[in-house]
Amino acid sequence: MLWIAVLAAGFAGGLAPAVAQTVAYDLKTTSVMRIKLPVSQAVTVTVSDAVGKVVPADPTIADAQPITDKSLYLVGKSFGTTTVSLFSADGAPVGLLAVEVGADTADITRSIRAAVPNSKVTVNTVNGRVRLGGTVPDAVSMQKVIDIVTQYGSPAIINTMTLVGGQQVNLEVRILEAQRNAGRELGIEWSGSGSGVTTAVGGGPANPAGDAKSFSAFMTNIISSAGFDLGVTVNALETKGLVRTLAEPNLTTLSGVSASFLAGGQVPIRVADSNGNSTITYHDFGVKLVFTPMVLDGDRIQIHLTPEVSGITGYTAASDPIFNARTLDATVELRDGQSFSVAGLLQNNTNLSQNQLPWLGDVPVIGSLFKSSGYQKHDTEMVVIVTPRLVQPSTPNQVVATPLDKTQPANDAEFFALGQIEVTPKLLKTLQSGAGVAGPYGYIMDLGDGK
Repeated sequence: MLWIAVLAAGFAGGLAPAVAQTVAYDLKTTSVMRIKLPVSQAVTVTVSDAVGKVVPADPTIADAQPITDKSLYLVGKSFGTTTVSLFSADGAPVGLLAVEVGADTADITRSIRAAVPNSKVTVNTVNGRVRLGGTVPDAVSMQKVIDIVTQYGSPAIINTMTLVGGQQVNLEVRILEAQRNAGRELGIEWSGSGSGVTTAVGGGPANPAGDAKSFSAFMTNIISSAGFDLGVTVNALETKGLVRTLAEPNLTTLSGVSASFLAGGQVPIRVADSNGNSTITYHDFGVKLVFTPMVLDGDRIQIHLTPEVSGITGYTAASDPIFNARTLDATVELRDGQSFSVAGLLQNNTNLSQNQLPWLGDVPVIGSLFKSSGYQKHDTEMVVIVTPRLVQPSTPNQVVATPLDKTQPANDAEFFALGQIEVTPKLLKTLQSGAGVAGPYGYIMDLGDGK
């Protein structure tokens, strides 16, 4: 009898029927027997006294069928709560079963422990609905737990889980946009004079190498002259250019919380509404970064990154700005301190040109003397390098370093006598010790005690 009582108590606390298939109901000591039953599962209830009739209040939630006069078979059919009344042979009520039909909490607990081993989640049911409690390490684990419970068909999930130790993520980002321009020209210019007539043929790609008419006049003047002078000029030009736009934002945020950075500004833009009236909206430009980190198990960090580099390249006829933007949308996963880079050739324009004299320019070898060639190449590329780090706040009374810690504003003596705008601790220590000061400067130098 003691073994049966333990099983009944354990099942009433939410154990699965696999642990306790039989529940003992003592009508003399218990007025209302509460039973939690997983949906689509059954349990056998043994009663201490004879029962003549069993009446379930809502058979669609839980149905009860008598087996003998001291036992009945209870089946959970759908989520919810109901009661099963027990009557004696003469119709007098002798007992009541309060049945709550819900999800299999024991199986849910096992699934959660297998999927999220570092969580401490408790699973219970309230009016047939699953209630989750305890703690999870991060938002990803919480969503994973909820997804698992959803598969068990509960009509609603009561989430009382809490996140522990919200992890902070620092993101070091380097955004580089490079524009490369290259040009090259090569041409031969012929010039000659005879009988007081001077002419020239040829030039670079910007100045074509002449046409048939000018070449004919050139050859006629040379041949018909008794004496002539001939000159040749080689035009060669090569240009190279590189423009870089570099930004290094450094942001810190909590796991699962977005952070943004903008180095640039906003431009007002006119937008017509439904009534035809113009309204003003503002558009961001410059270097913009939005990222959302998510700390996973084993110090893995998942990052959704959306950097953008944009600028104003012109204006419309209505004086509205025209933007040139470079955008990137990527999701990566890496560990603390690791880096990744995303790069690609976003634009490649190449212009080729060749100018030559008709017929003569097509002659092999010799034709090179009568043609001019050139090309222009323009490449634009954006590179994003990202390094995430797990960080903790500083301890109380700990002095946090700043970019100004290594320098101090110069006093009058250091500014006028030494020409120092800022003084480093090393220079200040040198002055206090008297080293490095050669001869009088004409000013009184109050070095102080260095504090």
